Amino acid sequence: MHHSGVKKLVTRGIFVAVALSSLGLAACGTSGGGSGNKALKIGTEFPVSGTDAAVTLPAQYGVDLAVQQNKDLGSGYTLDVVHKNDEGTSGADPSIGAANIQQLIADSSVVAAVGPFNSGVAKQEIPIVNKNTFVLISPTNTNPGLTKQEFAEANGINFDLLHPAGKPESYFRICGTDDIQGKVDADIALAAPVSATSAYVVDDNTTYGKGLAKVFTTEFTSKGGTIVGSTSITPDQVSNLPQLATTIVGKSPTVVFYGGVTSGGGGALKKDLVEKGGNMPMVGGDGIADDPAWLTTAGAAAVNTYGTVAAPDISGLTSATAQSFITAYKAAFPGKDLLPYSAAAYDAAMIEITAIKNLIKAGKDVTRANVRDEVAGISYDGVTGHISFDANGDNSGQKVFSVYGVGADGKWAFTKLVNA
Repeated sequence: MHHSGVKKLVTRGIFVAVALSSLGLAACGTSGGGSGNKALKIGTEFPVSGTDAAVTLPAQYGVDLAVQQNKDLGSGYTLDVVHKNDEGTSGADPSIGAANIQQLIADSSVVAAVGPFNSGVAKQEIPIVNKNTFVLISPTNTNPGLTKQEFAEANGINFDLLHPAGKPESYFRICGTDDIQGKVDADIALAAPVSATSAYVVDDNTTYGKGLAKVFTTEFTSKGGTIVGSTSITPDQVSNLPQLATTIVGKSPTVVFYGGVTSGGGGALKKDLVEKGGNMPMVGGDGIADDPAWLTTAGAAAVNTYGTVAAPDISGLTSATAQSFITAYKAAFPGKDLLPYSAAAYDAAMIEITAIKNLIKAGKDVTRANVRDEVAGISYDGVTGHISFDANGDNSGQKVFSVYGVGADGKWAFTKLVNA
């Protein structure tokens, strides 16, 4: 899901130099109380064309709604939005994302941005925003290594490059990370209706899948569960899963955990397990949850699959704040999908807008550095719950996960929200 994307290196020297000089101008231009540019903008940075558009456009709409509701910021300040698209030839492209961020920074009227969608893109953008003290809030990035040093190396992330010494953290995110998701998945396996006591753990041999499986294993065993076996599915094994299914059925686990994406072998394994008499439930993360491809790959055997997504399903949101958001979104974008990431992106935009409004009310200049400090210290009650940020830029408030299950009708259905 938001882990995909071809990882490419990108040269940033020239762009950053240009951006820094324009930043200096922006800071000077807004001093002196009323003489500065009062036509402010926030940016979006998502892959909004091609196959990704169905999931990502609803996130962009969430930002659009927040901006529409706050066109007039008071004291003569106005707000607009500028969209950037990082879709490449095969999904989100990190090098396009990095160039997009540099373009946003080069426009002195842009004071913050919402995005990116993919963790692989974030890896290229974080060094740029941190060097330039430019706020970037992601509604969807779940790779823990982006902000937590202990997970960086395993995820192929140079932590010191992303977080240059002496620069404040300007990258924030509101979703729970994979190290938390793995725990939520274990709790789902242990609780009813799965009620597992033993698990066989499988991953798709990716950093994402292995990381999820590792955290699941730790949490499951710490709460009394037993691991009866574990394995990684390498690409050459995807076509030969009946043998693995036979092995798993022979160990009689009460649940199979799958860390990975549907195409990494999970859907095919679920089908083979049922063919070998393994009717135990399967639990996974956002690499499979609510994925139509899981249903086509596993077929009738898809029943009894559970998965998590690090954003709230709209049908699970009951607060007055959430209800007014849903009403406003449907009115602003009739006939358009309202997805979990719409609410998360709306909250990300509203945190930036609230920070800007706080500065205006306090009579402070709306500089990027001031916006960053305001966001870092914010305490915000949003559609997805209470949000504040720790020293790493991670949400220290309510991290919401949606649980989806495949029922007897062979379709994914939202089952409940879990707060981690």
